[in-house]
Amino acid sequence: MQDVVVGGKGLARHVAVFNVPMHGHVIPTLAVVRELVDRGHRVSYAVTAEFADGVRAAGATPVLYDVPPAEEAPEDMAKGVTLAVGVNVMALPQLEEAFADDVPDVVLADVYAWAGPLLAARWKVPAIQLAPTHIPYEGVVQEFFGLGDIAQIPGFSELSGALAHFGVPGGVHSLTLAPPRTVAFFPRSFQRRPETVRAGEAHWVGPALSERSFQGRWHRPQSDKPVVYVSLGSQFNRRPEFYRACIEAFDGLGWQVVMSVGAEVAAAGLGKAGDGFEVHASVPQLDVLASASAFVTHGGMGSLMEAFSLGVPVVVVPQMAEQKVNAGQVEELGVGRHLPRDQATAEALRDAVQTVMDDPHIATAVTRLRQDISAAGGAAAAADIVEKALADTPMTTR
Repeated sequence: MQDVVVGGKGLARHVAVFNVPMHGHVIPTLAVVRELVDRGHRVSYAVTAEFADGVRAAGATPVLYDVPPAEEAPEDMAKGVTLAVGVNVMALPQLEEAFADDVPDVVLADVYAWAGPLLAARWKVPAIQLAPTHIPYEGVVQEFFGLGDIAQIPGFSELSGALAHFGVPGGVHSLTLAPPRTVAFFPRSFQRRPETVRAGEAHWVGPALSERSFQGRWHRPQSDKPVVYVSLGSQFNRRPEFYRACIEAFDGLGWQVVMSVGAEVAAAGLGKAGDGFEVHASVPQLDVLASASAFVTHGGMGSLMEAFSLGVPVVVVPQMAEQKVNAGQVEELGVGRHLPRDQATAEALRDAVQTVMDDPHIATAVTRLRQDISAAGGAAAAADIVEKALADTPMTTR
């Protein structure tokens, strides 16, 4: 590629993004891709075909790899990491071949997309970790995985061997628990135990939000009813009993209740819902949140950050350990309520949502967190970090 000046900041370069096929990991990166493309860089994005349209909409070129379709993610995060190792093992030879004649100048890789740092080490180009969840802190292995050490995770030895083979320094513990350079898509104020983070460089840039017309549009009905949004995300949404509890909880309250329940539950149906309920397989989340007065959520980091960036308080009903950690942060910062899954009765849901809608202290806390998010810099700040790494790196000649 011919070198060109980009906005007076430096030369246009080739950026490669590596990710795992999960919405909560891909979506937070797309605004950064768009920002880099707008600055004149060429971006290749390694992911599965399911996400190709979103990647193209952001201005990147999809580099597709094939892996078996995933079932619902396991609630046990150790099992989830083991599955992620398997995805990387299958993707690695495909991606090595795809990039053989088009080596990038820098690699951006999700925390579970280890093919990225493996290939970056082989190509001798810098790697930047993209963190859609907490940067590792003291106690993360116990709180996320329920283990004393990550070496107890099945798949550890396979990943360790691959890192050694590709020449990635420091091994699994260093790469996963003390990454050399990481960009996190939330503000530092939401980081669990930030004073114990051991990353070489830790940059909390906040959520990187972008236009997402590829997801469709949602328009608020011509009504002054408060909008309550309900979603358990894309990984843990096969919960018809939970959605029925929400219908029971919010029926007759005069609210517009928008429910995103996943394709399987939507196809099966939830029975009769009263006036003011919308039940969808999926919705363009940012559109709904822009009108929402409260959000009932599983507590994935991406969903939480989108809500807080739009000033929406939350009721978190976590489905797995990472989301329980997020729920703890929500309670600590006073920006919503944590409702454990086994306590999410219709009555408890009704009381929790009414509380987050009406409590002025929660409103004040959400405003404060929204200001932290705005100050963090988002996609532009992330792109600045990438360009700094590029400025310190000689151009590849391959």
